[in-house]
Order: sequence, then structure tokens, then C-alpha cells
Amino acid sequence: LANELNLRELNEKLEKETIDITLPGTKINTGNMHPLTRITREIEELFVSMGYDIVEGPEVETDFYCFEQLNVPKNHPARDSQDSFYINEELLLRTQTSAVQARTMEINEEKTPIRILCPGKTYRRDNDDATHSHQFMQIEGLVIDKNISLSDLKGTLEIFAKRLFSNDTSVRFRPSFFPFTEPSLEVDISCFKCK
Repeated sequence: LANELNLRELNEKLEKETIDITLPGTKINTGNMHPLTRITREIEELFVSMGYDIVEGPEVETDFYCFEQLNVPKNHPARDSQDSFYINEELLLRTQTSAVQARTMEINEEKTPIRILCPGKTYRRDNDDATHSHQFMQIEGLVIDKNISLSDLKGTLEIFAKRLFSNDTSVRFRPSFFPFTEPSLEVDISCFKCK
């Protein structure tokens, strides 16, 4: 009799505590996307909408692509082991994503127009502080085609600033000198918060 009462009690309990498996499950929070990943994707989407291809390359790079193909002289400070992370005499952690541009131009045997964006991590021997890091994100663009001028670059940078920050962002271009580009300019934008 006791077993029969226990069995009846168990069956009543099971009927009352059934689970409706058709109900939606409880959402499990999985975290958020990293801010660098989010902004990189936003920038990539913008440039893809303007006709660019996204091209990535190896983070462990050869001296040939990281420096030789970019005409960086043998005695340039960037090539020094106190500025770059060398693995051996030929391999290092890339110091800029420009190596991706060199690789892209090399494989373009048909000499067709190039319009690429190269996002990625780069590495330099910097002491980490509020404005420096030994590892940082860099995004470079490269356009090679007929009838391309500095005004095309200026227009692209203005669209970039306005889409990334806001349409009322002011953009100022200033002539400058960089030994690796000619002509060279610097770009200033108005503060996105206080204007």
C-alpha cells in the first residue's frame, strides 16, 4: 500500500511539473563584440560600399615584403631590432599593413585597377603607455588606376570621416612631408562631440 501511494504521489507530481518544450528557451548572454572588431567591420563595410576589396595578409612577414618592397633603406631605423620584432634575420612581426599592398601589386599580373583596404594587427617595439602600444590596429587603403588624383583621395577621406562620425564633421587637409609618400598631407577633423 505504501508503494502504491508513493507511486501515485510521484505520478501526480510529474503531471503537475511537466515542461512545455514548445516554449522559447531562456536567452543566454554571450557578451559583446570587441570595440576594435566593431569599428573595423564598420570601416570595411563603408569601403566595400565604395568598391574596395578587403585584403588581409600574414602577421609574420618577411623582411622582403615588410621593407625591401616598400623601398625602406637598409639603414632605416624602422628596420632596427630595437624598433621591430624579429623572429630571425628574415622573419618579423609586420610593422605595418603596407606589406599586404606589396603582395597585392605583385600578384596583379594583368595590371588591372586595384582598390583595396588592408586592415590588421601590426607590431612595433614601443613602450606601452596611454598613447603607444606594441600591438595596434592599422587600416591602409591603396588605389591604382588611370586618372586617379589627390582629389580622389581627399573625397574618399571626407566621405570616410562624415560616415564614421557624422555628416556635419568638418575635414581639413594640410600639406605635410612624409618620406614614403608624395604628395603628402595630414587630415584633421572636427571633434565629433563638441564640433
